[in-house]
Amino acid sequence: MDIISLELNRSGAPEEGPSGDPIALIEQLQMLIRGIALHSIDSQTEEFADLRHNMAEIADSLHRESSPDDLLAAISKTLRLTEGYNRHAEAIFKGEVEELRGMLATMTETLQFIVGSSETSVKQLALMETQLQRANSLEDLRQLKTYVGACLSLVRRESHRLQTETRERLVALNKDVERLSVRLKAASVEESQDPVTGLPGRAAAEQAIEDKMAAGKTFATALFVMDRLRSINEKFGQPVGDEIVMSCAHLLAKKLSGATLYRWTGPGFLAIFDPSVNFAEAESRARKAGAQQLEKNIDADNRVLLMLVGFSCNIQQISAALPPDELYRRLDGIMVAGQA
Repeated sequence: MDIISLELNRSGAPEEGPSGDPIALIEQLQMLIRGIALHSIDSQTEEFADLRHNMAEIADSLHRESSPDDLLAAISKTLRLTEGYNRHAEAIFKGEVEELRGMLATMTETLQFIVGSSETSVKQLALMETQLQRANSLEDLRQLKTYVGACLSLVRRESHRLQTETRERLVALNKDVERLSVRLKAASVEESQDPVTGLPGRAAAEQAIEDKMAAGKTFATALFVMDRLRSINEKFGQPVGDEIVMSCAHLLAKKLSGATLYRWTGPGFLAIFDPSVNFAEAESRARKAGAQQLEKNIDADNRVLLMLVGFSCNIQQISAALPPDELYRRLDGIMVAGQA
């Protein structure tokens, strides 16, 4: 588990103190509780959101005056929540595995049917060839017509059988292929976590946007673009740039509420607000988060430099009528303009 991502939602930097300092221990426990929620498997969107919300409430209930009994109660609640969520997630995943096995079995049966139909057709054609050869040796025109008619009837029946059964099989196969494609897309979304910040990546953001649009929801997005990331990477190197990116993610995550923060691409972060947050409130929260400025000390050439990094912020209200590709083009255009 990446400690960077665990720190994203901490309420503030811990005070300096020895390892046994109660305040430091409480803050570390808060970080652990939030980290468990952040890195739990996302089985279903609503249940995952509830888990993170409940875990955040447990973490927020701890403070400097919390007693040992309060800490034990928080740990107990965390364990119960985690156990219940994991048990339900396990049942869901087992069901999905069985569904995938069923789809693969159907696809296998379809392929076997296609191959088997070809073999049946070859046998039928061989039978027709034999009958035609026999008919060719007959001088009686009436018998010749009978054999030819039987062959044509056989051709019609075989053609109709192949068309009907193949059509049914292909329809079922196409449905399974579509469902399997959805599963594969979902898997790619789950693997899109940003390695620098631990935030969900662009694929996860696009999926969240498309899910809300498909449900007919109207919601707000806020794109935050960091200043000077390219020049920082060029001057001080990628490791320093990554540290700045992580600190900026931490800064934004502390100020945003009612939204999920994603690493969009490069110096960009995308906040997707819950549809329950009206646009005016989402805009206010995003403006406050974007007005922050990161102050970071950097060691360079035996000197300590104070680095100041701000954000540009673009807020949009998204409706279900907007094509997702159009929204992505807008966001990418804003990214390009912000780096010019």
